[in-house]
Amino acid sequence: MNKKLSSMLIILLAYIVAFAAGIVTYLFLPDSFLLVYKLLIADLVATVLIWLISLPLKNASLYDPYWSVLPPIMIALVMIEYGRFDLPLIFLLVAISVWAIRLTYNWGKLWTDFSHVDWRYLNFQKMAPKWYWLISFLAVMLVPTLIVFAQLVGPAFLLSFNGSLNFGTFTILGVTIIILAALLQLVADTQMQNYKKNPLNRGRIMRQGLWKYSRHPNYLGEVAVWWGVYLIYVQQFGFDGVIVAPVIMTLMFVFISVPLLEKKILKTRPEYRDYIKEAGMLVPFPKQLFTKKPIEQEK
Repeated sequence: MNKKLSSMLIILLAYIVAFAAGIVTYLFLPDSFLLVYKLLIADLVATVLIWLISLPLKNASLYDPYWSVLPPIMIALVMIEYGRFDLPLIFLLVAISVWAIRLTYNWGKLWTDFSHVDWRYLNFQKMAPKWYWLISFLAVMLVPTLIVFAQLVGPAFLLSFNGSLNFGTFTILGVTIIILAALLQLVADTQMQNYKKNPLNRGRIMRQGLWKYSRHPNYLGEVAVWWGVYLIYVQQFGFDGVIVAPVIMTLMFVFISVPLLEKKILKTRPEYRDYIKEAGMLVPFPKQLFTKKPIEQEK
């Protein structure tokens, strides 16, 4: 058995144990608890189990697929618990499942074995080796779990509390955005992976396909997914404070994920500064709009 297959089986077993612990926790919590609190506690228990298993494996990347695996499971649990199979909830579940399957598949394709660790986690470990056990829980696992949970609180839970659900323009728009965003991520990741396969491109900056116009089209797709989820919610409740969820997700990518990644790239490839001037961070923009034209001399 090769290293990738054996490590994948260990990961599968870890997730079965974690989700089983979460389900048992959910079932034993008193009925007086609101569903949202029961699910949050069960989610946190599963996260803690993944963290505990990651410690002897010395690999916090064990958590990476949690981001995409959990959302469709949680939405389905809400629908089953409340016996709600309204069209908007079904479309939300289908759209999120398309995104989740695509993202999880991409993770599995790139995974090698337990020697593979996200570079950000390695940086955390170098900065505070004695406290990495705690940092890996708080920063790598707990915060992402809470962020993803926040994205689902409004759309899934509040929709289930509502009476009859309307299937309208915002529902269609939200579902369309989620699926198109998943397709955008698929195309972007495929283009990047094909580019890296060519030995001639080693150390060079990807400036082809979607990457010609956006420096992080895959991140753009991720942000768009959660705005699509919010629009499905808007169909029923209008624009309200729940908008803070996709806003937080957007800010996390714009001010944390992208800057950290680009700082790393600039250390080894200073020519990346030119690329920053040519392509948008997330949203594409035509280069010519940001290029100063020479002033023509008066005749």
